[in-house]
Amino acid sequence: MEVIVMRHGAAMPAGQATAIGLSDGERPLTDQGRRDTRAAAAGLRQTLGDSRVSYVLVSPLLRARQTADILGAYLDDPLADEADALQPDAGAAAIAAALHASGNIERLLLVGHAPALGTWLSWSLTRQHDRLMTLSKNGVALVDFPGIAEGGTGTLRWLLGGDQLRGLAPPTTT
Repeated sequence: MEVIVMRHGAAMPAGQATAIGLSDGERPLTDQGRRDTRAAAAGLRQTLGDSRVSYVLVSPLLRARQTADILGAYLDDPLADEADALQPDAGAAAIAAALHASGNIERLLLVGHAPALGTWLSWSLTRQHDRLMTLSKNGVALVDFPGIAEGGTGTLRWLLGGDQLRGLAPPTTT
């Protein structure tokens, strides 16, 4: 099983959202966040080559859903479901349970938030709950498991920051 983990794009700052009456879950991607996410999605498509994503689990928060929607357009629109386990403060155990409930899917994409994704990444590689890494906005990692995702059994195949991923996008013609 391969699990691709991606943090959402840049969203409206929390203070600005609060000032206009939006909750944390309602914070949208900024215009720049949408542009950066499109470029990151193109870079991810380039990185994956002919490989396909079978299934997407996404946080129910708006900024993650918007990120997943953009990704879907670049990844041949894989089936996507929301998972409360991908909210910002979710623990590694909650994410692991969501993965187990999804079954043994060949290649799965998780779209969520810090610090939960960094904690799960660390747990998947070491079985420790210490957060050893943090993903940047639009940052992505690929973890390979010999079977269903279990703590400490993952192998980190690659890790790219958002800027690196955007740099892999094919040039656009204008």
